[in-house]
Amino acid sequence: MNKIAILGSGAMGTACASVLVENKQDVVIYGINNNELNDLKSGYNQKYFGNKFISKFKVSFDLKEALRDANFVVIAIPTKFIEDVFAQIVSLINKKAIIINLSKGFWPNSHEFVHERMEKIAASNKKVLGVVSMIGPSFAIDIVNKNITVINAVSKDIKLAKKVKNIFANDWFGISINDDVIGAEIGSTFKNILAIGSGLVAGMGYSINTQASMLTYGLKEIKKYALYRKAKLETIYDLCSLGDLILTGLSEKSRNYQYGLHFFNDKIDDSKITVEGLYALKYIYNELKNIKELKLPLIESIYEIIYNKKNPDTIIKQLLKKI
Repeated sequence: MNKIAILGSGAMGTACASVLVENKQDVVIYGINNNELNDLKSGYNQKYFGNKFISKFKVSFDLKEALRDANFVVIAIPTKFIEDVFAQIVSLINKKAIIINLSKGFWPNSHEFVHERMEKIAASNKKVLGVVSMIGPSFAIDIVNKNITVINAVSKDIKLAKKVKNIFANDWFGISINDDVIGAEIGSTFKNILAIGSGLVAGMGYSINTQASMLTYGLKEIKKYALYRKAKLETIYDLCSLGDLILTGLSEKSRNYQYGLHFFNDKIDDSKITVEGLYALKYIYNELKNIKELKLPLIESIYEIIYNKKNPDTIIKQLLKKI
């Protein structure tokens, strides 16, 4: 049995804890919300899963205590808050441990992917064996409900990814290993942008025909960018990219999809929910301005609608001429 510290008492932290407890691991959930932690001790997380009983979890309000002697440390903290706490987390790891990252996209206020920056910071503590990111089509509620889910464990070190697979895999939660960190990060970042785009066209009243066409063209743009960044082509068609794109780009459970869907009626306040695709869209668009040999017209079109408030019908007509 391994001690596993899960940092973050939100939906995905709870979902991962439910898998690990099912697998007879020694799990403790650290959080800063007293109500959530007390709820988890009783077997619930009503904020995210209503009155569904999950499992009675061990919890901690003390970060140092939660991390003490942990073999695995699961980072289930929203990306925008990672910068404030990650260095402290690394410094408190007192036993050889693998960091399991659930955060995606770009490190706050930087042009580095989360996994890349984590590896650099984690190198300051020799007890940290490395970083493995878990990426793929996985809504937390479906994991809690034990719907069959398969995702990638991504790491440059295959041995570490296999250890993560060993603690998570069971009859309904599968892990496929991938060593292409850059390709996986690109896929998981772009799918949020494209989910916003898919929501936009649905919000305009277009059908699944339009969404399917848009997402397919979006996959081509993921491929272009991935090859530019020297990622492996096969990663684009793995769970961390295509799999996540299908899920996020067509489901109303997706925050990014919901943002696009309600963009024109202002029903979503992005200051109150995490819409990862917005920051990713801004960064990728600005990066493209400096890369003459790389053109991604769909990404540019989504940016023009979201940030420059351009007429969406005009943008779509212009886009169709470029395809």
